[in-house]
Amino acid sequence: MAKATPAKPVVEKLRGQPSRFSLVWLIPLAAIFFAVFVLWRAYVDRGPLVEIQFESAGGVEAGETQIRRRDVNVGTVENVRLSDDLNSVIIEARLDPNVASYIDDKTRFWIVNARINTTEISGLNTLLSGAYIEVDWDDTQGEKQNKFVGLTEAPLLTRGKPGRRVTLNAEEAGYIYVGSPVFLRQIEVGSVERRRLSEDGTQVLFDVFVQAPFHKHIYQDTRFYGVSGVEATVNAEGASVRVESIAALFTGGIAFENSDSVIGQEPIAENGVNYTLHDNRAAADDSVFESPEDVKFRYIAEFDGSVKGLRAGAPVEFDGLRVGTVASVSVELPRSSEEQKRVFAVLQFQPRRLGFTDIKPAEMLLLMQGFVEEGLRVQLATGNLLTGSLIVKLITDPDAADAQIVVDADPYPALPTAPSNIEAVTADVETLVSNLAALPLDSLIGAATDLLRNTSNIVSSADVKSLPGQISASLASIQEATTDLPVMMSALTSASKNADDVLAGLSPDSEIYIELAAAARELRIAAKSIAAFAELLEENPNAVITGR
Repeated sequence: MAKATPAKPVVEKLRGQPSRFSLVWLIPLAAIFFAVFVLWRAYVDRGPLVEIQFESAGGVEAGETQIRRRDVNVGTVENVRLSDDLNSVIIEARLDPNVASYIDDKTRFWIVNARINTTEISGLNTLLSGAYIEVDWDDTQGEKQNKFVGLTEAPLLTRGKPGRRVTLNAEEAGYIYVGSPVFLRQIEVGSVERRRLSEDGTQVLFDVFVQAPFHKHIYQDTRFYGVSGVEATVNAEGASVRVESIAALFTGGIAFENSDSVIGQEPIAENGVNYTLHDNRAAADDSVFESPEDVKFRYIAEFDGSVKGLRAGAPVEFDGLRVGTVASVSVELPRSSEEQKRVFAVLQFQPRRLGFTDIKPAEMLLLMQGFVEEGLRVQLATGNLLTGSLIVKLITDPDAADAQIVVDADPYPALPTAPSNIEAVTADVETLVSNLAALPLDSLIGAATDLLRNTSNIVSSADVKSLPGQISASLASIQEATTDLPVMMSALTSASKNADDVLAGLSPDSEIYIELAAAARELRIAAKSIAAFAELLEENPNAVITGR
């Protein structure tokens, strides 16, 4: 019997045993990584957070109010809170990252609301959409900043607008306000951005913006002057009225102009150039002759009599033309019995008015000495009889006594003077007043009163009262007579024709022919006269009374 051999064991690997790692796990991991990436990108792209301090919120609400630039949304307000001292409002706003590089120390923020005042009406669209915050920056990128102080009111012009800004100096603010227009040849070319006091408080400064391309007409010698809408002048040529603009009637305005010699020069190339703001156009025109160097051309004139009525600013005239200005009028009392009082006026000449564009004080002194040797003298004259104001005139008197300029006089060289004609004018006025006082005014007034009384008696008399009735009756009679005139004319015409018929059968040499011919001629003349009289009465019935 065969021996059985045991079977060999067979080891088989089980199939379908689960693995420790599955691809399904990649889906949540990818979702987590994507969410982290989105959060990271949102954090990186969210833009800068800035804090803006305002006096009040002005309708700004967190999560709703937008930050705008040229009507484009560039940010949103995230939080509105009070400042630490509780006296202002802090607004936290998130800005677009694309504008982050322009947010520097020159960036400006202001709240836009409905605004209605004497200079503008703006922001009416916020009545429906709500307030928003406007932002403005320049074109250069600076150091980033995240804390700002908002403007209390919107600037009139953003800094991105092309043009030129200048500063005007004036003695007083007058009728010019923020927003007042700026004109060139009566065309509005800019506006006043701001008015403020100078650091020493002696002047008013106006920051003016002139928009492109009109800023190319501003030169170094351009003259600015104030306009009030209507400018009236009265001179030897008559009265004239100039209207700059209707807008200037309410807000005032500023205009500028250039002389022919200035046009063609290079316009100013930078902002902030200072100019003087003159009161009116006439003052601006006179400024052509003014120069800061005029103070070097000062002289004095000492007077013996009174200088009452002479004020600083009075003109110095030569042959009716202004050549300078009275800078001051002074009186120096004597300090001892040996001294005498001094009454003098400081005369500041303007060489440009004398035709000297480039002259030195020493050269001017030599010229004045030559004029004095030829008879030039200084004389006080009446400027206005009603106000009593005086002016200074330069006259030439060839018969005047020899005189010289006192070069070492204090404080300026002294010009010789001539007797004033003020005393003569005063004497004439006094003579006129005395003649008027000598008139028999009482008797004249009495005679005039008697004349008025007699006239009243005549008018109130019975004869004068009955005169209208008599005139009416006369007019009625004339009217009746007028109706009979055609009949009378017809009869005269018929008689004239009958006379002509009779004359036709007579001999021209007979006596009766001659007499009848004369009668017919007179009848025709009478008929023509009556016809003319009837026509006159028809056109003017009062001709019988008035005589014409």
